[in-house]
Amino acid sequence: MSRLKLSRHLLSLLLITVLQVLVCSCAQKEPVARQPEDAPGPKQPAATAAEIDRVLTKAATEALGEREGAVLVIDPRLGRLRAVVNPRLAFEQAFPPGSTIKSFTALTALQAGLIDEESATLCRGRFTTDGLDVVCSHPKSNTPFNLSHALGYSCNYYFANLSGRISFGLFRRTLATAGFGQKTGVNAGGESDGMLRDGDWRVRDLLGEGDNLLVTPIQLLTAYCALFNGGRVLQPQISDPANPNISERRSLHIQESHRSALIKGMRGAVEYGTAEKAELSNLPIFVFGKTGTSTSSNGFRRQGWFVSFAADAHSVTEVTPESLELAVLVFVKRSHGSDAALVSRHVYEEYARAKKGEEAREESAPPKSAPESTSVKVKVISENRVVTVSLEDYVTGVLSVEAAVEDQIEALRAQAIISRTYALKNIGRHADEGFDLCSNTHCQQFVADESRASEKIRLAVADTAGEVLLDEKGELADVYFHAACGGHTANFESLWGSPGPGYLRGVRDDYCATMPNRDWTDEIPASKLVNALVSDPLTDCGKRLDDVVVTKRDATGRAEVIAIEGERRRQVRGWAFKLIVGRALGWNLLKSSRFTVSRSGSAFVFRGTGFGHGLGLCQNGAHVMARRGGSCEQILEKYFPGTRTSREHRETIRRPGEDSAALLLPAILQSTADATSRITSAKFSPNELPLIPESLSSEHFRVTSSGGSARSDLETTLRLLEAARLDMLARVGPASIPLPQNPIEVFFHSTTGQFISATGQASWVAGVTRGQRIELQPLAVLKRRRILPSTLRHEYTHAVIEAVSGDGAPRWLTEGLAISFAGEGRLLSGSGSKRRLPLEGLEQRLAHPRSAAEMRTLYFAAYREVQELISKEGEPAVWKRLKVRASGNSVCASASVPSQNTIN
Repeated sequence: MSRLKLSRHLLSLLLITVLQVLVCSCAQKEPVARQPEDAPGPKQPAATAAEIDRVLTKAATEALGEREGAVLVIDPRLGRLRAVVNPRLAFEQAFPPGSTIKSFTALTALQAGLIDEESATLCRGRFTTDGLDVVCSHPKSNTPFNLSHALGYSCNYYFANLSGRISFGLFRRTLATAGFGQKTGVNAGGESDGMLRDGDWRVRDLLGEGDNLLVTPIQLLTAYCALFNGGRVLQPQISDPANPNISERRSLHIQESHRSALIKGMRGAVEYGTAEKAELSNLPIFVFGKTGTSTSSNGFRRQGWFVSFAADAHSVTEVTPESLELAVLVFVKRSHGSDAALVSRHVYEEYARAKKGEEAREESAPPKSAPESTSVKVKVISENRVVTVSLEDYVTGVLSVEAAVEDQIEALRAQAIISRTYALKNIGRHADEGFDLCSNTHCQQFVADESRASEKIRLAVADTAGEVLLDEKGELADVYFHAACGGHTANFESLWGSPGPGYLRGVRDDYCATMPNRDWTDEIPASKLVNALVSDPLTDCGKRLDDVVVTKRDATGRAEVIAIEGERRRQVRGWAFKLIVGRALGWNLLKSSRFTVSRSGSAFVFRGTGFGHGLGLCQNGAHVMARRGGSCEQILEKYFPGTRTSREHRETIRRPGEDSAALLLPAILQSTADATSRITSAKFSPNELPLIPESLSSEHFRVTSSGGSARSDLETTLRLLEAARLDMLARVGPASIPLPQNPIEVFFHSTTGQFISATGQASWVAGVTRGQRIELQPLAVLKRRRILPSTLRHEYTHAVIEAVSGDGAPRWLTEGLAISFAGEGRLLSGSGSKRRLPLEGLEQRLAHPRSAAEMRTLYFAAYREVQELISKEGEPAVWKRLKVRASGNSVCASASVPSQNTIN
């Protein structure tokens, strides 16, 4: 090579090296998930927030394993919970916080001017005072500890030594401002207040071991978030990543220098202190945290805490409130803080991988258990045709009917796994008729219309592609599902009188108790009941019916054996009795076999709980579990204990002529309609499915349709309303606003013309609320326009507001709150005007909108005003504005929302 060419070659190498250094330098300054638009090579797809949430939930569940504890993952800037493992412990139980409280002890001392970042104390190894003798477990040091070292090593001596100077009253006020001793308002059902006493505070309280302070994991996590997110004490929320509900409860004043000192100490814990063995400092993300080990209430077992943060930073000085990405709290019983830190490592590892797109690439690979060759022949009963679809398209079509109203992604993922497992287990069930499965409740309900599938359904099916449920032998499990178990799922053997697998023995289900239709009562005249019973030889007691007695119940509370006394005595299984009565008198009667029966004059009164056979997955319970942070895996483990999910199972597609236990099982209802007791078996043709009643009730709502709507649609409406009520409870609870106690009437008109005639509203209005009565356009119209959920939430908000303030609240405030609660704000954004309307003019125009377009513009203006109020005052303060009650009766109408709520 010539000297000139060699020089050019070296110059080229030098330029390449410089470019590589520059690229690496830029990459270090950017968050892991970012990628320049002009970066060479194939671009990695960025994982969505929902995908990362799923990764976090799975990682947290795996990391906790069999330990008794809880894991919480939250966005510290928004308050949005991204993963919750063991919500009952995380929200409803309180414990001493141990050394995690030392950050607040340090903050109190800093704010009082008692110490600064460099204030140093030589640790003597043991601190002794009246009734207290604590030792330090960190390595002995001959050098005094400053604040960061004291936090990093969790030095008991350093913080106990503050007791002679610090004001316990000031310390308690700091804790109260951070939210201790009061509910956080998390929208997940029950929650404990914890404990923050006014009593005699002592040295041990500064160390988190006193009797005056008990904290729930969710309290501790939200309080820590306020230390570093700019002092905002947020209301934690389980919400849609695309539309998070940010609610600031109060502010915690904290100076930048104090915040930096705490971060430095918590980073020290990770690098050299109490969390060192977790090796979190070696991860590709910047993590800092605080461990704690406390004594449990029984006085001799330990509990481990670890609260930590991930930030888009490379050093303590780069950590700003805006740089915070994640906060993780781990609580483990019978453990130490260092052990809790180890649990958190797996969560951060998987988070870093997901940000890089590795998780997305892994899941984009074809699932091993569901090759493209797997197809299903389905008879679409309503169209009298057979379609051939891929397994995953079949699951999508099933969920489009069976889980059409489910809005919780983890519940949808569980349903997808169940429906896929059922399909593979039962392929060939109708082979003698030329297809595999039917689209009716005899198999699973199915629609071939791809447009019926929501984005969440598509995501749930894609997330679980090829994933099935296996029993202890690695075989496909026998899976069933229903709408509501009533508090305890059914036992296979006692339900049908034949042996079943251990995972179908029934489990207690407290989650289902919060949902509609848990309790029901049916009164059947003796004359009608005897006519129903004589229609089947199993229950034919003759022309006279004297008594109906449950002679045996199983462990789940269901009627296992029923004795019928009349001209002849008959004994029948409880489920068979329910089927026979339903076939003769209508499937709206006797919604399950979990009932009692008594005589009342000339009628028999049946009081029961639950909808459907009650076997396997309870859809109502799964919905509540998911709302409270339960993962798909936790849902399946609850309802099918001892099973496991897998993508790598043997392809056990059984056809007639092969040994298939599934084909010998009874024909069981597999859907929400199933759970409402519409049964089809070998004795029933699709045309025998019953007509649906016009009215249904739950504890809080009564839904009526004058147009003969399908029962499943009425049940869907009740579920949506009850879910809205739970969400509303979480919203208005912090403002001490009560919800209506009497049932709210919800009425669907049969036609748009009847709606206009009855309400005086325009044709483009979806619904109107007068007091505690909601009148709506035909249910079919709202469903077709895909605005049923948002319309119900919008009108329910008005019902709540009227119960509080009558017509005393301004329209712009009520409409803005209704739009916010219904989630319609994002869809209205395109209708807004940049010109700000004065409130007086907005109020007047809202009273008489002249068109759908004008109402949408006015709605957006009202929504914008309310959102600004919420941003300034916090949502509870805005709701409190409604307490100024006035007499009178207002009329609140909800109009069309673009792309979602358009009537015509």
